[in-house]
Amino acid sequence: MFVETTLAKWGATPVIDDALLVVSELVTNSVKATGVTTRDPNWAELGELKLISVRLLGLERSIMIEVWDVESREPVAQRADFNAESGRGLFLVEAIASRWGSRPARPGKVVWAELLIQHRRDE
Repeated sequence: MFVETTLAKWGATPVIDDALLVVSELVTNSVKATGVTTRDPNWAELGELKLISVRLLGLERSIMIEVWDVESREPVAQRADFNAESGRGLFLVEAIASRWGSRPARPGKVVWAELLIQHRRDE
């Protein structure tokens, strides 16, 4: 809701669907790297939850999506097997975003993606 509402208010509706997919992939990677991923976590696991932050930056012709987590390891796109149910997230981000990358942060890292906003010709 945060992404969709913010982009709608900014008038960046042409990129909402792509932004939702990119945020979903980047947050999923952060959760896998730093979060509890078991279906029924016990209290000890819940006590070890780590924060993840999502930030949107509205630029003149694009939006930047940033996902921060406390894991310092940089993301690496993996070659997913044809039948694999996961492992294609960063390839999707690469295909959708005009550019993407990561940078160290204290603590952890920020993974970012830029989406160009295509305006209609009548604007």
